[in-house]
Amino acid sequence: MSAAAKAEARRQAILSRRSDRLAKLTTSARGEDAPAYMHDDPPLAPLPHASNLRQFVGEETSLPTPPAGSRRINNASSSSFAAAGLGNGTPDPSVWSAEQQQQLLNALMGGNMGPPPLPGQGQLPSTDSPIPPQDPLAALMAMMPPQGDQGAFGMPPGMPPPNMFGQAAAPPKKKTLLQKIMPLIHFAAAWILLTYFVLWKEPEVFDARTHGIASSDGRWRRWAELGWQNATDGLGVQFVPFFWAFTTLTIVLHSWRIFKGVDPIRPHMLVSLALPHLPPPLPSIILNVMKYLQIGSVFLDDIAALLFGVGLLVWLASWFIN
Repeated sequence: MSAAAKAEARRQAILSRRSDRLAKLTTSARGEDAPAYMHDDPPLAPLPHASNLRQFVGEETSLPTPPAGSRRINNASSSSFAAAGLGNGTPDPSVWSAEQQQQLLNALMGGNMGPPPLPGQGQLPSTDSPIPPQDPLAALMAMMPPQGDQGAFGMPPGMPPPNMFGQAAAPPKKKTLLQKIMPLIHFAAAWILLTYFVLWKEPEVFDARTHGIASSDGRWRRWAELGWQNATDGLGVQFVPFFWAFTTLTIVLHSWRIFKGVDPIRPHMLVSLALPHLPPPLPSIILNVMKYLQIGSVFLDDIAALLFGVGLLVWLASWFIN
């Protein structure tokens, strides 16, 4: 027996002993009954309708054969209405017809484009817009806001037009003459009240306290001294109930404005859209808060006008005595 044959036999014996030890270890780990249930799984049975399953999961996609008429339309400048059935070709279901485009445009523009034409009639030109009826995309883009500071329909850039969702656009109401002159009425009322207290009420209180012994120019000097000192001296400007008179006048003016409906509440567009969807107590609360904020704003304007009048009076008094 050659050396090569002996080496091969020795290698086979070593491999067989390793296989026996591995089998013993596996059997001891699995148990004695392992060969009874350990077996190879049979191959899976083929699924029915394999082609439909591959199409369902997206492995295959079957494209429909285009009609013969659409293959003949190879001109790049041909209109989309020819593919929709208005030309000589066969109608393409993927292209909207002129009637469908007109219905979409009417829905986007709030139904202001008039009823759609009858099947036997042609497209009627629009009298309200210079955009030709053959270009609905241009009409839709005309509704979008331009690059300027103000968008379409007077809305800010980026905001949809007011009739985008089928709601009628309420035209902005012009201010009446009374609404325009109401700030002037408040301004004049505050200054008339200030003039009455400066020329009549305050001198009357001063004369009653000093028994009329002050000089004639003491009236203007008292107001001029308010520019550099407080009215703490007994011969300075006298304290009069001006604040209560001004508050009463302001309440009367505001009550008259509320009862006459001079300043209707105009909430923001987003607030007006959200108010109908809120629970019943919240809309009235929001409107009342907005009304009180409006009253407070007008009240601050009245106080500003009054302070301006007092400052002007002190400056004129200083100029007069000098």
